[in-house]
Amino acid sequence: MSEEPTFERFLAAVRGTNPFRSHRITDVGGGEATVESIHKSAFTRLVRVVQDAAKEPTSIGALLIGAPGVGKSHLLARLFQWAGEDRATVVYLHNILASPERMLRYVLNATVSDLAGHRGSDYTQSRLYTVLNRALIRTGALKGRKMMTGPREIEARKEALARLGAKIDPQSAVIPVLNAFLTGTSHASLGDAGAEKRAQAAVLWLSGETLGPDEARLLEQAAGEDGLALADDAAVERVLHVLAHLCALAELPLVLCLDQIDNLDADAVRALMSYAHALLDRAKHLVVIVSGVKQSMLSLRTGEVIPAAAWDRIAERILELHMVSPEEARAILEGRLDAALSGFEEKEIEEVIAARKRDRLFPLGSAWLERRLDGVQELRPRDAILWARDRWEAQQDRLAAVGGKRWLKEWPGPEDGPKSPPVKLEDVIDAEVKKKLVEGTTRRRLQQASLPPDEDNLASLTHHLLARCAGKGASTLLSVEHATAKKRGKAAPAHHLVAREKRADGVIVTTGVTFLCAPSGHGARLPLQRMVEDTKHTDKRILVTDEERRPLRLGGAGKAAYDALCKLGRQRFLHLHLDFAGHAELDSLVGLLGAARSHDLEIEHPRGQYRKVTEAEVLASFERQSLLLAHPLLRELLTEEIVKGGGDSTPPPAWDPQQTREHIMAELSWRLGLMAKELAQIFASRKKLHEKRFPEVWSHIKKTAQALHDEGHVHATATDDDLFVQLRGKK
Repeated sequence: MSEEPTFERFLAAVRGTNPFRSHRITDVGGGEATVESIHKSAFTRLVRVVQDAAKEPTSIGALLIGAPGVGKSHLLARLFQWAGEDRATVVYLHNILASPERMLRYVLNATVSDLAGHRGSDYTQSRLYTVLNRALIRTGALKGRKMMTGPREIEARKEALARLGAKIDPQSAVIPVLNAFLTGTSHASLGDAGAEKRAQAAVLWLSGETLGPDEARLLEQAAGEDGLALADDAAVERVLHVLAHLCALAELPLVLCLDQIDNLDADAVRALMSYAHALLDRAKHLVVIVSGVKQSMLSLRTGEVIPAAAWDRIAERILELHMVSPEEARAILEGRLDAALSGFEEKEIEEVIAARKRDRLFPLGSAWLERRLDGVQELRPRDAILWARDRWEAQQDRLAAVGGKRWLKEWPGPEDGPKSPPVKLEDVIDAEVKKKLVEGTTRRRLQQASLPPDEDNLASLTHHLLARCAGKGASTLLSVEHATAKKRGKAAPAHHLVAREKRADGVIVTTGVTFLCAPSGHGARLPLQRMVEDTKHTDKRILVTDEERRPLRLGGAGKAAYDALCKLGRQRFLHLHLDFAGHAELDSLVGLLGAARSHDLEIEHPRGQYRKVTEAEVLASFERQSLLLAHPLLRELLTEEIVKGGGDSTPPPAWDPQQTREHIMAELSWRLGLMAKELAQIFASRKKLHEKRFPEVWSHIKKTAQALHDEGHVHATATDDDLFVQLRGKK
């Protein structure tokens, strides 16, 4: 049970958390406090773009640009929150990386994954299910029938969707599969396990996956020798067109947000913008928002990475964000303080109420902000938040030094605290890199649907990292090639990647790497057979599977091929079982390099001065901290040694898991949100645990909070190496 809020609990909160730690949006669906007056004009224009696309049978491209830290992702987060109030269907796509020829297919995969969610047993809670039902209601296709889940009502919905589909999908290529999803999900909610499998097969097909004969039969279709899948880019586009049209009929227009595209390599940007251009030209009722740093985006345009025609289409509406005024900066800080401290005011903690009446910026202080803003005409929102972060930390130091009563009595205290000792630039970069990698991996863990299992994405991420290591440092890697079948009808390559390494004895070893995320044994057969048949080009073969979400499934022929590979021995064949964290870590490593490339990664050095971190500095930090070698797949290709992909060997905590869950829920019951670190400090204090055990407690609290997030009880947001946790529904 939680203790009643007291002044001591308030002091503990000040010591244990910092509402200004996060100065960038990592989760557009989070409940972080926003100020409506900031960039109000741009937000109003963005809303109008969405509303226009809903009304007219056209599609609109919008370009959102501005300096780093000016609030682009915050604006998209506000759009997401606005849309969530029954207004639009916003899909936020970040770090979209795939080989250029498969970029559109990966966009579809990520979009459908976002709309359907990654939990196949609960599609009734998905946005895709909501859109289909609302489209039937808003168009009157159900002819007055109520949205119930009895067999007759389900059949009526099936017939209604078929009638509606005749208008928007005259070739009847997509609607029958959407109907399989709709009816399968509805019957599954009544306990029909077979229907659930039908809904799952529909989601796989809509995502661009290849189905085997068993899954195809669930959709009442036949699979050829190569399986059942969307045949080409035109078929992929058709799925997106139908989804966009249905969203419009549901009065929830589809909005694809392609955020921070300037983080990508030139080839990836060129391909992504080409596909975005084609979608906008041919789809109806679709909005594509492209966001990036102004300087980087203009460089992509002048360098013709983004062709003129594509630029004109995606930049049909240009929204440029500028810096904010001192008054707006103050409003941002007040908003965050209101969110952080309102729980104590609501519980009538007299000391907090009195302090906030004296100064709305307590415990930062209005006088402090006035000094910081002296002579400042405009600034980035990120700058104001970073100042506040440092000021909060100074108050934490003061509180620790003098105690709670004296701290409050003498507040705001001395103007300047003790000077921190100088820190080496490399150490500051390393600390920031490590925190951001943890944050990126955790963000994907909390939003698994945003990183669907995808062979080409895994191959592209791995190639992106390895290509920067080839022939450098102590790496044994000489070169790495990303092989793809670029022409229709051309035989697929035996491996996604082919790496050449030089052993210590001077021998050149060629390794083929195949990624396999097939949802069926049928999908695994051909890739495994190609690996077996590749006897001339490689000395060693590595099979990488998504062990957590898509474990290897084998039919008869696939098993025979897999057994043949295993007989080669461990020095010539390795099956690496990658869990979701391994996939997310690759994504986070690449994302950090991209942020540096687009000048959107900053550190504070020396204290009070902010500088950008370059891509070369990030790579140097990776090497100093052995971050690439820590990943089992990358290590295998950088060191020419076999490394097993190990699981989590940390022993389970000695605490009752249910007790931990109750602790988190009780603490959140009267607060707008808490950092996991603060929850851990309260937990450790009550348990009277030695401070040496705090890292263990903190890790345990974070894992429990992630589980509660997955179950829908709380909303957790990745913030550096920590989590900000809120009860669902709270703002």
